[in-house]
Amino acid sequence: MPVAPPPKIQDLLGGAAAPTNDPAWQPPADPLADGKIATRAGVVHREIPLIVCGTGWDVAAVRLALEQQCVGLFDYPAQLADSIAGDSRVQAAMASRTGGVLGRPVDFLLPRKYADSALAKECRDAFADAWPTMAAEASMAELQRNAVSIGFGLSQILWDTSGDYMIPRPLPWHLRSVYWHWTFRCFVAMTQDGPVQVRPGDGSWILHAPHGEYRGWMQGAIRAIAPWWLARHYALRDWARYSERHGLPMIKAKTPARGDPVQVDAWTASLQTLGQETVIQLPQEVDGSASYDVDLLEARDTAHDGFRQLISQCDTEITLSLLAQNLTTEVKEGSFAAARVHADVRQALLEADARGLALTIYQQLARPFAAMNFGNPDLAPRVLWNVKPYEDDLTAVTTFSQFAQAINVLRQAGIAPADVGRLAKSFGLDLGKIDALTKGAEIYAYDMDFGIATKNEIRERKGLPPAKDGGELPPVRTQTAAPAQPTGGASARFAALAERNMRLRVALGQTSRADIEAENEALAAMVAQQEAEKSKAMRRRRRR
Repeated sequence: MPVAPPPKIQDLLGGAAAPTNDPAWQPPADPLADGKIATRAGVVHREIPLIVCGTGWDVAAVRLALEQQCVGLFDYPAQLADSIAGDSRVQAAMASRTGGVLGRPVDFLLPRKYADSALAKECRDAFADAWPTMAAEASMAELQRNAVSIGFGLSQILWDTSGDYMIPRPLPWHLRSVYWHWTFRCFVAMTQDGPVQVRPGDGSWILHAPHGEYRGWMQGAIRAIAPWWLARHYALRDWARYSERHGLPMIKAKTPARGDPVQVDAWTASLQTLGQETVIQLPQEVDGSASYDVDLLEARDTAHDGFRQLISQCDTEITLSLLAQNLTTEVKEGSFAAARVHADVRQALLEADARGLALTIYQQLARPFAAMNFGNPDLAPRVLWNVKPYEDDLTAVTTFSQFAQAINVLRQAGIAPADVGRLAKSFGLDLGKIDALTKGAEIYAYDMDFGIATKNEIRERKGLPPAKDGGELPPVRTQTAAPAQPTGGASARFAALAERNMRLRVALGQTSRADIEAENEALAAMVAQQEAEKSKAMRRRRRR
C-alpha cells in the first residue's frame, strides 16, 4: 500500500520547524513490511487476571467510569460494560446486533490484482478451510460486542503451527488492561510482562475500531446506555420494594382490651396463617363485650404505573442506542410503511457492521496469514459477509417470474444478449443454464422475427456447430427486394411464409440466401401468373 509523505511542520511564522521525534508525527508504515512477522508472531503476551470486578454501581461510580472513557482509560468502563451486559434488554439487543452479521454466510474473494494467480487461489482455499476455527463465533462476537459498547475491541493472535499452514487464532483481550497513550498516539496493553504497544496488522494483535483508533471510543454505546441502564436498575429495585409492601394487603386486627391471654395468643397465631388459610374464626363473648375483628387494608393508588413507564422508556432508549430503531424488537401498533422504514434502518446498520468487520479481518488477519504462509500479504483474500435481506418463497417466485418476463421483453426489443446476460447475473440467474434446459425445443418463426434466438442459438438447439459468420440472423427482406406482385390475398400470405421459411433454412445452414431468393422469385412469378389467370377467368364469367 502507498505510504503518505510525512506532514510538514511549520512554526508560528509559517517557516519550516525543526524535525521532531514525536511518534505522533511519524509517517504511517505497513507493519508487515519489516519482515519480522515471524518473530513477533512467536511472542505470547500474558493477560493480567481479573481479580476484582465492579458490581455495586451507583451514580458516582457510573460518572467516574464515563469520565475515564473520555480520557482513554478503560479500566472502569470495561467493568461497567460487563455489568451492563447482564441486563436482559441489553443482552437481547446486543445479540441481535452481533448475530445479524456473524450469523450470515461468508464469501472469500480473490484480490483483483491476483485474480488469475494459482498461488492466490491456494491462499484463498487455505484461508477458507481454516475459517471455522480461525474465526470462531465466540471470539468474533466478543470482538464485535466490545467494538459496539466501548468503541473498539482487542484480541491477541495465537499462531497454531501444528498443521500444514500456520493458523492464527484470535484470543479476546479484556479492555480493562488497555489505555490510550496520548503521546505515542496508540493503544497500550498492560500485560504481566509490562506494557506492550498495540500495532494493528503486525500479526500479534487484532484491533477492531470501526469508528477509528483516535478517539473512536467516544462513539461507544456505553456512554448513551449507562444512564438509562442505571435508571432501569433503580426502577426495578424500587418496584420490587413497592410490590413487597403493597403486593399483599396489610392486616388490621382488633382484640378486646380485657380478653383472655390464651385466647388472644390463639387469635394472633391464626392471623399469622391467614395467607395460607381461607377461613378464620372470630371468637365472641356471650354479652358481646369482648369482640374480635380483622380488616384487609389494600393499596388504592396507582403508583406502580410510574415504575412500569420508566422501565419501558429505558428499554426504548437502550434499544435505540444499540439498534438505531426499536420496532424490530418491540411489538407495537403501526403501519406497514413504518415497519419498512425501521427494517431499512436496521439493514443499513447491519451492512455497516459487516463492512467494518470485514475490513478489520482482511487487514489484520488475512494479510498476516498470507505473509506467514505464502510470503506475500497482497495474496490475502477479502472476506465478505452476505447481509442481503431475507425473502420468503412467495416473494422469490414472484421476483423470478417478473424478471423472466422482463428478459423476454428485452430480447424482443433487440437488446444485446450480453447485456441481458449481465442483468440476469446481477439477479443471480444463469441464462446459460436456462438455455440449456430449452435445448432441443421446438423452434418457432417468432423466435427469429422478434430476435429471441440468434442463428447460433438455433443451430445449437438442433445440435449443429456454430456458424462462422458471427451467428447473426439474415435481415428481414424488404418489399423492394422481391418482384412486383399484387398486395393482399394469397400472394401476401405466401410472401410472409416464404420469408420465414427462408430465414429458418439459412439459419440451419441447409441452403444459401441467394438460392432461396431465386426459388422465391420463381414461386412468386408462378403465383402471380396463376392469380392473373384466375382474374381473367372471373371477368369472363361475369361478362357471360
